[in-house]
Amino acid sequence: MKFMNGKQICDQAIAQGFAVPALNTNGGTYDLTRAIIEAAEELQSPLIIQCYEPNLEYRGYEYSAMLIKFLARDCTIPIAIALDHGKTPASVDRAVKAGFTHVMIDYADQPLQANARGTREIITTVRPLGVSVEAEVGHIIKSSDAEGRKAPTASVQDVRDFLSMVDVDLLAVAVGTTHGIFKEQKTIDFDLIARMRAATDVPLVLHGTCGVSMEDITRSVKAGMTKINFGEGLRMNYIQYFNEYTHSLDHEHHAWRIMRACKDRTKQDVKEIIRAVGSEGKAHLIK
Repeated sequence: MKFMNGKQICDQAIAQGFAVPALNTNGGTYDLTRAIIEAAEELQSPLIIQCYEPNLEYRGYEYSAMLIKFLARDCTIPIAIALDHGKTPASVDRAVKAGFTHVMIDYADQPLQANARGTREIITTVRPLGVSVEAEVGHIIKSSDAEGRKAPTASVQDVRDFLSMVDVDLLAVAVGTTHGIFKEQKTIDFDLIARMRAATDVPLVLHGTCGVSMEDITRSVKAGMTKINFGEGLRMNYIQYFNEYTHSLDHEHHAWRIMRACKDRTKQDVKEIIRAVGSEGKAHLIK
């Protein structure tokens, strides 16, 4: 098994002209984790597998990292284990000690200078340990905070100003998407992505992809996104599959049969994502 950090994978993806799927396990859910890893291995895609900080409350950092490493033990693809939307140095520290290789510190709701200052502190702590750091500019809001208003976007100048203050490894940018459960999102500013891409060599990250069509995912990659996060949509589908198979599958009250059916169905969703970001068959390009 070849574990790497997010920067090592994404820097090479930029050079090769594709993006990397960053798939959230809902805090180490076995079926989601297994579906993600199996799909990426079968399609030979490099992978960033993530855990969102609040989702780790139930299973814990150590368990989630252990599960990923166990399920990936025979894999041949490069994998990074990432903390998604870490909010405090303490959560970053827990993730690094558990074996995560990439951390996102989300201070995007703070003024730009405070965001940069806090991010620098995290970089100083974890980069010597070989862990890469992702920050966010523009504050990608939750649907509960949107209240019908248009999702805010970062500006190209925001990106330039932030990167002049901190040497971050990956940068999540607000380009019109919103975190939450959506049937459809058609709000991505592809021209803004392209202008941001032209302004920096740092890999850009797209968050809030639930409801974004696979065609628009591909378009965002062509515009300049390198790490594409998927979370809400995967877990929404998983719950739907679980409900469906609980009532329709001849499971004889064996939970594992329902879980296996959900895992197999989720694998197909993950494969669709891998193909949309252009990473199928690209694992061998990451050295």
